Amino acid sequence: MLPESHGNQADRDSLLEGVALLLAVPDRQALLQVVLRLVGGWTGCEAVGIRLRSGEDYPYYTTQGFPEQFIMAENSLCARQPAGPDQKALSDTPSRRLECLCGAVLEGRTDAALPFFTQHGSFFTGSTSRLLADPSALGGVWRVRNRCNTAGYETVALIPLRAADTTYGLLQLDDRRPDCLDKPDIERLERLAHGLAIILSRQEMAQALADSESRHRAMFFSNIAVKLLIDPMTGSIVDANPAACDFYGYSLGEIQKLSIWDINTMPQEQIRQEMNRAKDEGRGFFRFRHRCAAGEMREVEVYSGPVEYLGRNLLFSIVHDVTDRVRAEEARDRVEQIVRHDLRSPLAGIAGLAAHLADTPLTPKQHEIAAVIRDTATGLGELVGRNLDLCKIEQGRYLLVPNPVPLAPLVRRQVQVALPLAARRSVSLVLGDGFATDAAGEDSPCVAGEAGLLATVFSNLITNAVEAAPPQTAVTVALAALADGVAASVHNFGVIPEDIRHRFFTKYATSGKVGGTGLGAYIARRIIQLHGGDIDWESNHETGTRLTVRLPLHASPGCRQSA
Repeated sequence: MLPESHGNQADRDSLLEGVALLLAVPDRQALLQVVLRLVGGWTGCEAVGIRLRSGEDYPYYTTQGFPEQFIMAENSLCARQPAGPDQKALSDTPSRRLECLCGAVLEGRTDAALPFFTQHGSFFTGSTSRLLADPSALGGVWRVRNRCNTAGYETVALIPLRAADTTYGLLQLDDRRPDCLDKPDIERLERLAHGLAIILSRQEMAQALADSESRHRAMFFSNIAVKLLIDPMTGSIVDANPAACDFYGYSLGEIQKLSIWDINTMPQEQIRQEMNRAKDEGRGFFRFRHRCAAGEMREVEVYSGPVEYLGRNLLFSIVHDVTDRVRAEEARDRVEQIVRHDLRSPLAGIAGLAAHLADTPLTPKQHEIAAVIRDTATGLGELVGRNLDLCKIEQGRYLLVPNPVPLAPLVRRQVQVALPLAARRSVSLVLGDGFATDAAGEDSPCVAGEAGLLATVFSNLITNAVEAAPPQTAVTVALAALADGVAASVHNFGVIPEDIRHRFFTKYATSGKVGGTGLGAYIARRIIQLHGGDIDWESNHETGTRLTVRLPLHASPGCRQSA
């Protein structure tokens, strides 16, 4: 126990309270050095040290009174070889263990039934010589390195710095005199060690928070993308990076006084509708119109997600200016609408005149030319008609008249139409599951819809698959029955480019394909949704790309028809 010169109980408790007050010292190095001086002065132990966790090891962080040779020899506790079968293990899996009694205390390999261990997992002895002289004391279970005893230390105490089942380090007290500490002293040291562990845990959390904030600031500010932090409850703009201030034309102080509703010009009902559209279309972003400080309107795509920052749950938004692209698309839409309407009448006239010409006395060659002109004009007229139908579908004005449509022969015809394109690209077109070898005897499920629109869907999907497939590979089309519908899949060994995956089903989504309009998948999705179905895709470098269309069956009994 402590000599009388070290003071009475009240003095010891006041010293512990003083140590507790010093735990508020923010600098870890200074804090632990002060703790060592106070503990050393209070206990009278000649050597005091603190080990702290560093990776898998617990080296000395700061010491007082230990010889340099002792510290160098004892600094690492990591065992060079796996522990033997006669030692206490933490788990059934072999792992690198910490050596000596320091390692046992740190890893919790203690037994409170033994006199040199406490209920809180500490070790202490008043005489290492007496402990080592009794072969049965350690029982061969706790292997020691004997360096404390070899250095002449008799009194040894090892107190874990542990809080909430996490061990942060170890407080070690050594003295060459025997019996310098008793059980009440160890209990007070354990209370001190527990408080110190709590402070260390708070320091680690504070450091982690500071590191996280530092990473956030680096990511948030050192980037040209427009970024906002928004309070999702109030809509207030909490923070903005310099790119956002430049884009919107506000200073940081000005923009932090605004709400997102001061910038977003869409009414809240339209915002909810846009969010629902983004969900339906599988988009990871929203399309809004934002107002800048000078009153200029900018079309934007906003990518948003939750983030925790300085203890607050906020919305992190990255804003892309797509004004030029949107205006180009709007101009293209206007041109397409004009072309659709203006071409319809001339094409009908050409087809009619060609049909009339084919009925007059002509040479066989002239009859052939007239028929080609008639059929081409008729086909172009039907194409313009389908485009006008698509325009109505986009505007929500198309009235679908569902009829039973045998799906297998419809898809088979689109495969046959795509065969010349596949041959030119050295790609095989394969009819997989759901198709009979003999088309004449094919039993096809009937879906509810319009054959012309559904033909457009599968024409687009099969054509896109053939164009995306690598040469010398196959495009496979398959059908599968569902409980309340049918699934049609189109697979190829190409991969959807990363830059369009998030907007694959949006209008004009293309990745630089020569002649590509970016309308195929968009048109297919709009028509499928009109029919009460859905479409999705999966794509990776191992298996390629598969688009799956699901359509409801026609409700009429016996609608399953032979092709």
